[in-house]
Amino acid sequence: MVNILHHHPKGEVVDAPALEQFQKDWALYRTLVENDALFHRAVADHLHDALATAFDRPFSLVDLACGDAFVVRGALEGTRVAHYHGVDLSMPALELASRTLEGAPFEVVLDHADFVEAVTARDAHADAFWFGLSLHHLDTNGKRALMTAIRQAIAPDGVFLVYEPTMQAGEDRAAYLARFDTVNRPLWRAILSEEQWRAIDAHVHACDLPETADGWMRLGREAGFSHACEIYAAPTDLYRMFRFDP
Repeated sequence: MVNILHHHPKGEVVDAPALEQFQKDWALYRTLVENDALFHRAVADHLHDALATAFDRPFSLVDLACGDAFVVRGALEGTRVAHYHGVDLSMPALELASRTLEGAPFEVVLDHADFVEAVTARDAHADAFWFGLSLHHLDTNGKRALMTAIRQAIAPDGVFLVYEPTMQAGEDRAAYLARFDTVNRPLWRAILSEEQWRAIDAHVHACDLPETADGWMRLGREAGFSHACEIYAAPTDLYRMFRFDP
């Protein structure tokens, strides 16, 4: 059985643009995932391996901005996960996640909440936290504050993993966005119409606030994690996966 908790955000919703994008264009994102345009198959493999090697005991996972939980559901196969807590501001996303996770051999709780409030309001530790392509919606200070809250909420032997847009060394946001257009537009032409590309591109230009690889790892250390490392770079070098240990 999947339990869905309902909360009303107490303050400004920091991920409101992403929520609006989900409600309008979720089918576009699913098209990208199903065609592996964002390299989620490799990400799921790395997430699985990180969790399977980190825990030889039952563990809990918090999936922030979980969406429909499709990628994470596959990544959890063969691990010792005992409790899954998915958080998303979109009720349609959680309804999809509920169907994705129905019958899962572990406890499932889905939380209808803003991910910042969900983390800062936690009163119990979790073993693992996961963020996939959503932490970049916060500015640098917001990322640092949330990562600090995650550090305070994670178990002493836990692990925090993220997969996020990442600038190259010396690159600024404008250059990253130009590279996103140059690299992805021809790659995605076969799976997206011109109208669909414009919708995705508008979202990226409005919402994506990437960091460099060094920047992501520095934020982790500033948040109190003792170890930060990169574990995967997408073939386009637009996205990278990082691991942070307490």
